[in-house]
Amino acid sequence: MRNKTAIIIGAGPAGLSAAYHLLKFCDNIKPVIIEEDSVPGGLAKTIFINGNGTDIGGHRFFTKNKEVMNFWTDFLPVAGFPAIDDIFLNRNFPIDKNGADPQKTDAAFLKRKRVSRIYFQKHLINYPIKLNFQTISSLGFIK
Repeated sequence: MRNKTAIIIGAGPAGLSAAYHLLKFCDNIKPVIIEEDSVPGGLAKTIFINGNGTDIGGHRFFTKNKEVMNFWTDFLPVAGFPAIDDIFLNRNFPIDKNGADPQKTDAAFLKRKRVSRIYFQKHLINYPIKLNFQTISSLGFIK
């Protein structure tokens, strides 16, 4: 019996996760998601225009929390085969023996190296910031 309603604004990863947890763990709360777009996913979706896919956001996911990682890999299994870009660029990433083939399905979690940078005064600066030659040459010695 669901006698309460939770209004969730947005059908991105956070909104969908919140609704899922309410459905799974709270018998008395009915989640209602309000989304302005016709397709869920928020910034973590790909839109297609004339057959060409364009990513809205970075599609980058990072966590050190095993519970959060397990939650997401229940929906999106870790790839069991290399993706086409890994093959093309000769990159090696950990794969799951029982995982999905990214050449046959979009439902495959691809592992990638984490790279963050700050764009400042027409220069890309590695983040977290380190006091090294690259940072000083990008910012200038005085700054």
